[in-house]
Amino acid sequence: MMDRRFFLALLGATALAGPDARAFEIRAYDKGPAQAAIAAGGPVVVHVYASWCLQCHIQESILDKLKTDPAYRGIALYRVDYDGQKDAVKALNCPRSTLIAYRGGKEVARMSWGVSDDAVTGVLKAAL
Repeated sequence: MMDRRFFLALLGATALAGPDARAFEIRAYDKGPAQAAIAAGGPVVVHVYASWCLQCHIQESILDKLKTDPAYRGIALYRVDYDGQKDAVKALNCPRSTLIAYRGGKEVARMSWGVSDDAVTGVLKAAL
């Protein structure tokens, strides 16, 4: 009987920690949806990322930790592939390892190369 109760409790806890528990999801950058999200005025963050970049990986690990933090709920986060999306990189006018925050349809913060929790959270907070 105890095993059954444990299983049901575990199943319920898993359901509660499902997709609704995420504050944001990291999506591949697509100009149409990203620009629509920016124009809608909600909080948007764009991460310019290269798979071979150490700073990018550190930023990614920080973002992975924060994506379940309810303080950042509602942020639309898009990842630009630095090597594969050169047109987007050029339009954003930035190096790899850059986070750009938008709020109210306008850019409100930009940070390149920062690898501390404070640097990354500062950009996320600016978007809110």
